[in-house]
Amino acid sequence: MTRLIWPTCLLATLMPLPALADVELTLGPCVKVQAVQGSEQTAGSGESVTLADGTQQLVVECTAEIGREKVLETSDAFVVRFEAAETALTLSAPEIESRNQMDSFNHQGNWQLTDRQGREVAFTADVLEKEGFQLVRDYARELAAYNRSGSVAAVAVPELKTNQDGLLLDSHVDPDQEMVSRMLRYWYLKADEQTRKEWDSWVDSSNQ
Repeated sequence: MTRLIWPTCLLATLMPLPALADVELTLGPCVKVQAVQGSEQTAGSGESVTLADGTQQLVVECTAEIGREKVLETSDAFVVRFEAAETALTLSAPEIESRNQMDSFNHQGNWQLTDRQGREVAFTADVLEKEGFQLVRDYARELAAYNRSGSVAAVAVPELKTNQDGLLLDSHVDPDQEMVSRMLRYWYLKADEQTRKEWDSWVDSSNQ
């Protein structure tokens, strides 16, 4: 029995530690995601969003209970942009319990982005201004317009065009294939590790 211990320990030390895949962003209290990388995608407080490595751009809000009556109130929508790869992060907002605190948050946009060790991660935040009266906001369209404006939290985007359904598409890519690409990327990032492995295996076998 003793003879098996050292070889086992040696193998354990030689095996590489598993690396984090992509970016896992956990949402703190009150935080809600409305759009990710230009596409509408929702996630609420306590949930996690899986992002591909690289430049991240999200539309986020904070909904808090205000005053003694505990009335739910939602902050302005913010565009948050940051760089990240193979890591786990948490996006949170300060505690908001009053109208003054909500007004201050809307003005300052003092979000907090931290890693597992509680260290602050650099980011840029900016208000996504609401244009006119809207019963339901189209965050994807608003974000596309925001990016074209070159504002502080904007990201570079290719030339875009709109199809008959109002969907913004890359003008250099077949519209149907653009939609397929977005859907595949969305569901791949949503899948768990086992499902991703099965998908990767199927893709590899299809290319042989």
